[in-house]
Amino acid sequence: MNSDFTSAITNILPELRRYAHYLSDHPDTAEELVQQTVERLLNRKSHLGEIDDLKKYMFSILRNLHNDFLRQKQRDKVHDPDAEPIDPRSDADQRLSCQQVLAGIDNLPPAHREVLTLIKVGHSYAQIAERLNLPLGTVMSRISRARTALRSRIDMPSNETVLQWLDI
Repeated sequence: MNSDFTSAITNILPELRRYAHYLSDHPDTAEELVQQTVERLLNRKSHLGEIDDLKKYMFSILRNLHNDFLRQKQRDKVHDPDAEPIDPRSDADQRLSCQQVLAGIDNLPPAHREVLTLIKVGHSYAQIAERLNLPLGTVMSRISRARTALRSRIDMPSNETVLQWLDI
């Protein structure tokens, strides 16, 4: 493997890790996703000449691996008796609201969940369009629909943002 390719991967890893940590619910899962992404990239090294944008390609691999992980997790979903119970002494209303927002995001279609995730990690609309290989108008439309769907799922007033609603 040539050193230019190795350094290109190394330069992409911090941003890839940040995206993986945002997507996953556990740091170990995020690191596993990054490792699997690099592994899958290296296993396809015979096709690397066909890749125009290595960064975009690696993000696509990571996103697909994460979607596979979520599907598997959904299939394996069982009640966890060891799950940490909600602390009744905490601000129960705000805790419930946070859980509602997270559940609402989890229940969005993958395309909507993905654009909201990319917004959250700091990407601009143009960066999201480039990353997902979509027209800018499509990205803007998906973000709008995702926000509308989230509001509907959690019964949030249309004149408030999520942060206002949670009083954060």
